[in-house]
Amino acid sequence: MWRHRGHVGRDRTLLLVSSSYFWPSLRRDVERFVERCVICQTSKGQASNAGLYLPLPIPTQPWTDISMDFVMGLPRTQKGFDSIFVVVDRFSKMVHFIPCKRTTDAVQVATLFFREIYRLHGLPASIVSDRDSRFLGHFWRSLWNLLDTSLDMSSAYHPQTDGQTEVTNRSLGNLLRCLVGDSIKSWDSKLPQAEFAHNHAVNRSSGYSPFQVIYGFSPRGPVDLSTLPDRTRLHGDAETFMENVLETHEKVKENLAISTAKYKSAADTHRRRLVFEVGDFVWAVLTRDRMPAHAYNKLKAKKIGPLEVLERINDNAYRLRLPSDVRTSDVFNVKYLSRYHSPITTPDSGTNLSNPGSPDVAS
Repeated sequence: MWRHRGHVGRDRTLLLVSSSYFWPSLRRDVERFVERCVICQTSKGQASNAGLYLPLPIPTQPWTDISMDFVMGLPRTQKGFDSIFVVVDRFSKMVHFIPCKRTTDAVQVATLFFREIYRLHGLPASIVSDRDSRFLGHFWRSLWNLLDTSLDMSSAYHPQTDGQTEVTNRSLGNLLRCLVGDSIKSWDSKLPQAEFAHNHAVNRSSGYSPFQVIYGFSPRGPVDLSTLPDRTRLHGDAETFMENVLETHEKVKENLAISTAKYKSAADTHRRRLVFEVGDFVWAVLTRDRMPAHAYNKLKAKKIGPLEVLERINDNAYRLRLPSDVRTSDVFNVKYLSRYHSPITTPDSGTNLSNPGSPDVAS
């Protein structure tokens, strides 16, 4: 009867059925049927608002915990750069903007990190990135090879980041638009100026500029090139200077904790808690970045599954048992997961009422 109605969802299916039929539990039965329709579960829905905001641990010192990301899609410069490798210290909020190419792989990123970050700040204890965990693993191995050591240290993979690099990327975009003007293909020559401006400005979360947190003072900029006294010489003895730096670090940790608590309170008003247990079965949304470029199209099923939950890393991250043909990280954020509802079967014949081939009912 409903073979040509299509999978139109709960409300419209209820209207269609109620126009011709009635029974006391009609609404409940239609809702249950649509909820368990296999086609609807795989073909509809994107990321949800599931998962409360789970802040990362607050760092205790500079350059031990960092975030890294990439800004892509920029105009190609004369040197062939079309992307920016962004590295952020999560404690001081200091940034480094490193020009690169879209085709840069994990080995090349490790080389950039070794040349631009390691020489200044040493090795971090943790890295937060939206990149695939396999990319981070390859990055770490490549970095250790550059250090001529066999030690294999794996980075902590955080499926939910603190949004630090996203905020920095927006700030970088605003800075570059102001600096390049009409010379948009020379943006790479403006990166040092943009980096200095960002590190010189006071951060709202920490209450200090990154330069103040790292060095104990703000270096002179163009506006300081006057007859004003040199502030870098006004620190007194070394003991007083170190006391001031340590006091600044303690204040930064306090300010970051307050800022994180405020952000979590605001973010959780639009989110809901969704928890799965080991052994549960779920549907998983395969986002475009998890699929090979040739395999993506808009008419493919939006979800894969049902998949078994192998590990609950935390309330927002789960490890799933993926099919052998799916080549992506097996860790998913909860916002990309939805509970699997088994199809309805009739008690007498075991017929699957949600079978995609059933000609009688469509949800």
